[in-house]
Amino acid sequence: MNSSTNELTTYSHMVGVFRERSNAEQALNELKQAGFQETGLTVYDPHPAEEAVDSSQVDSGMRVLVQVLAEGREQEAVEIMVSNGSNNSDLPPGTKLYHGSIIHSTDATDATDA
Repeated sequence: MNSSTNELTTYSHMVGVFRERSNAEQALNELKQAGFQETGLTVYDPHPAEEAVDSSQVDSGMRVLVQVLAEGREQEAVEIMVSNGSNNSDLPPGTKLYHGSIIHSTDATDATDA
């Protein structure tokens, strides 16, 4: 809450951090297919588009950022980015993001069946 106005503050800008440009591009495609407006999508890529990125090299530390103006669809935007390799949450092996919660991947199957 904003203490000076007693209004709820909404954070609608979701950011995904990707090690691979291809994963960021796939997330962008899925976000567009899900109906997120292209004007609300921003990509920050430190690699020039023409530059070939050698994935066999040691991690350079450079990342591709995808920002989404989600406005009421924040959870959906985060799920799409994480499912495409966004690693800012660094989910441990055997876990999955399910409806905004990190759970064991076997629990996700159980929750889907319920």
